[in-house]
Amino acid sequence: MRFDVPVDPDAETARRWAEEELAKREYQSGSGTNWLDNFIQWIFNLISNLGNGAGGAWGGWGVVAAIAIGAALIGLIVWLVVGPLRRSRSRGQAEDDLGDPTRTARDLAAAAAAAAAEGDWNTAVIEAYRALIRSLAEREVIDARPGMTALEAALAAAAAIPAIASAVGDDADVFDSVRYGHLTATSAHYDHVLATRAAANKAKIEVIA
Repeated sequence: MRFDVPVDPDAETARRWAEEELAKREYQSGSGTNWLDNFIQWIFNLISNLGNGAGGAWGGWGVVAAIAIGAALIGLIVWLVVGPLRRSRSRGQAEDDLGDPTRTARDLAAAAAAAAAEGDWNTAVIEAYRALIRSLAEREVIDARPGMTALEAALAAAAAIPAIASAVGDDADVFDSVRYGHLTATSAHYDHVLATRAAANKAKIEVIA
């Protein structure tokens, strides 16, 4: 399950985001070393040169200057990395997995059917899953709160209708994978969501979530 992510991170969160981002493959050099490690080593070398170069003429002031420069550059890098991350996470948080709340289950199902007719299985699966959850909310089987994720909705549906617990969980996983570009949907995925909705309509409601 996903958890809410702070969009205005504190220092520790910003540091962690920066470390996670900089650990990605695209930031690695051909030798396999992290470019940030190389940068830090360069800072150490700069400090050493300023402190010991020219017969030690720079002395302590050289070390202080190098540390100040290094801190400023590291701060700039963190800002450049964390800024886009913060904006990206903010946008993701603002988006509603379950779609426009003003659309009815019938509207969503119609959009899914139209997409399926055109062979757009990604849209068909996404809209069909939203239609499934919206139909449960309209029947007051679950409370589909604003900002609820696909997985949270699936957990609520599974609690209310245990008979579909496994199926709706699978649908939620497919929904997330398709929506975030990790999977290309097929007609089988779409048919599975439709079957889950049909089962939900027939099943006995055990718990009102």
